[in-house]
Amino acid sequence: MPVSTVQAQAGLLALSLAGVGFGLYGFFHRWKQRRWLEETPESRVRSAAQGYARLCGRAEPLGLKPLRAPLTGRPCVWWKYTIQSRDQRPNSWNGGQTETSTEPFVLTDEAHSCVIDPQGADVEPSERRVWTGDSEPALSTWPLRFGLGFGSSRHENHYVEEIILENAQLSVLGDLRTGSTSVTHSLEDEVAAKLIEWKADQAALLARFDANHDGKIDPTEWEQARAAARVEVERERLTRPSEPARTFLRKPSEGRPYLIAALSPEKLAAKDGRRAIAALALTLVSLVAACYVLANLI
Repeated sequence: MPVSTVQAQAGLLALSLAGVGFGLYGFFHRWKQRRWLEETPESRVRSAAQGYARLCGRAEPLGLKPLRAPLTGRPCVWWKYTIQSRDQRPNSWNGGQTETSTEPFVLTDEAHSCVIDPQGADVEPSERRVWTGDSEPALSTWPLRFGLGFGSSRHENHYVEEIILENAQLSVLGDLRTGSTSVTHSLEDEVAAKLIEWKADQAALLARFDANHDGKIDPTEWEQARAAARVEVERERLTRPSEPARTFLRKPSEGRPYLIAALSPEKLAAKDGRRAIAALALTLVSLVAACYVLANLI
């Protein structure tokens, strides 16, 4: 058998084995996600138990203003884009620049809300746009002006943009926790801050703590001021209103799926089922191809 033929068949064998591995991973990954979707009951934000949970609701920005997609400037709560440049080979693109937003957003369920941290999530977007152009975009400005090159079918850049629109209906699956949004300082830190506040008004400080009227605060008087500051801080802590707790959804630490999808749970489970079947078909085809190549090499 010619060397070139052996090399070609060895390359096909390697490609087939890679297809087997990729297909098996895709099958088990998607099937696992579908199982968790179907077996995790839907919860309301207000009554959801701490831990792994599935929520449904409407996407909203965390702040007053929504994000804007870097390529098209569309308002959204999450975005991802990829820019690829043309390869020397026909209809081929080089691996290019990919960026994903990490800003949290809010899922609103009736009158209650949950802060969603998108980092590490498997995201199904509301919209996905793909197009080609001739100029590198200025990502700091929008809307972008691409050189679309009318009259020419050969464009130098390939763009993909995915977004989750504001007010999109979401299904999310992840680790739910409730906690305070306030920053808690130690008692000693608050006492020190209180003393700094008092020292800013030297006249009032001397009038209150300069017991011997020598125009300065000696160490003994300073200890009295410190004790008074501690008493006042403790009193303020007792009367300070507590910050309302917020609910957060993050990536689970136990390796369970973390999903954010602009689909209903039923449609998402069905889509994962179709993807699992497609991955299984890829596995079988790749396995047959690998067996065929091995039979011809032996």
